[in-house]
Amino acid sequence: MAAVKDIAKGVLLSGGYCAAFLLAWRCSVDQWYLPAGLRVASLLFLPARRWPWLLAGDAAALLVLRVPRIEDWGASTTWAYLSPFLLMPAVSLLPVTARFHIPDLTRKDQWLLPLALVTALWSTLCNMAINAALGGPPGPAPLDTLIRYWLGDYLGTLMFVLPALLWLRRDEASRQPSKLLHEGLASVAVVALLFVAIALIGDAVLRQFLRVLLVVPAIALTLRHGWRGATLGVVLANVAVALSLPKTVETGVHDAQAFAVQILLAVTATGLFAFGSRISAAYRQVRDFGRVREQALEFAQAGYLSAERTLRKRVVDYTDLTVQINRMRRDVVEYLRSQGHHAAAMQMTRTGVIQAQLLDEYVTALYPLGIETHGLYHTLRSVSFANLCNTEFRWRMRGDPRQLSLGLQLVAYRCVLNAVETLPVARTHLIQARIWRVRGMQGIVVRITADASVLNAVRREHSESDRELSVRLKTHGGTCRRRHALALSFLVSERVGVGINLAK
Repeated sequence: MAAVKDIAKGVLLSGGYCAAFLLAWRCSVDQWYLPAGLRVASLLFLPARRWPWLLAGDAAALLVLRVPRIEDWGASTTWAYLSPFLLMPAVSLLPVTARFHIPDLTRKDQWLLPLALVTALWSTLCNMAINAALGGPPGPAPLDTLIRYWLGDYLGTLMFVLPALLWLRRDEASRQPSKLLHEGLASVAVVALLFVAIALIGDAVLRQFLRVLLVVPAIALTLRHGWRGATLGVVLANVAVALSLPKTVETGVHDAQAFAVQILLAVTATGLFAFGSRISAAYRQVRDFGRVREQALEFAQAGYLSAERTLRKRVVDYTDLTVQINRMRRDVVEYLRSQGHHAAAMQMTRTGVIQAQLLDEYVTALYPLGIETHGLYHTLRSVSFANLCNTEFRWRMRGDPRQLSLGLQLVAYRCVLNAVETLPVARTHLIQARIWRVRGMQGIVVRITADASVLNAVRREHSESDRELSVRLKTHGGTCRRRHALALSFLVSERVGVGINLAK
């Protein structure tokens, strides 16, 4: 009973193989020969006990195709009846040898497609040898036949081997299955649009260019998803190029323009699949490096913001302390006046004003509280800021800095301090500033120029200020340019709606 069941399965396999072979032949041309792919995939992936039934199905399909066309093809009867039984055994020598010498062949990405390429060449050589020995149909020059049939067999092999791999290696977990599905559908849409454009455009050069573009989705999918992406992308490109070929199954039909693209596709497919995992890993490594860099910048920004929060807290504490001291001083002044000591009261009031001014300058040096309510420009125009920098400022400022986040305004403020320390000592400096917003980004451009007519000395050497300015700018998406010794320009930026703000 078991033997009968096994024979029944074998007969069904032979019949199914024969039907699939004939259907694949109807969809093939010399440059894209699907039956060769069906034959190679069956030999590579089906159990050895099924090979006799595959041989029977292959021979039956070839007999159906060749015997009725003996006269049309100008071939001998011997070739028509004998070659179907010789071709598959001859072709199977290479795949069978590879299966016995390369364990777990389906998971050897670097070997599988090169093996398919060599098998396609071996299949072409076997076919040509059998045709020559048994009086097969005449064809083009041997070299033309070899290259054309070799490429057609290889591209046909890709159409069966690659989808079979997706099924056989379905147990391997994909890193991002949902993204593969979405990006695969997007690639299908792109390839479909390119195919429609190829069909509608009459210019030969533009058609060829669009055919070359069919390879791009395969490259993109390989970068994103390794061998799975390469499999999907190569099959899509292969089908699209094949559908653009002349719709005929007659022997000898050849499209030279598509042939060049198919050569490119074959080379690209072999490289992408053989090195797909490595390419994808390298791409992920580069992408992860970019993410690590972004995280490092975020940590650096968090460090700057933490320092600003600490300074702000101290300034608020100093301000509260100043209020308490002023209240106590006012009480003392009133007491002195009530006792008739007006001179002492006046002196204490004058001392309090001086102390308040000094404390205000000290507080501004630590953290400019006014920037939170009035913005950056108001702080830069303040007397306290000029006293802090020990210079006079002239201004040309455009835009409203309050459109920027508080954190970015503080960054610009600190950068101005660093820039003034870096420039030569002068009694007057010109500050030019402009707020900008472009393509979802916003920021401020600042240019500081030391007045050459009132220079006190040559350029100061402040390597620490230079380094601090450079690091602060790099951390906050900025850049710096020094056109000459007396002028320094810098830019800082942030994403619109994702500002750099202090935590409340």
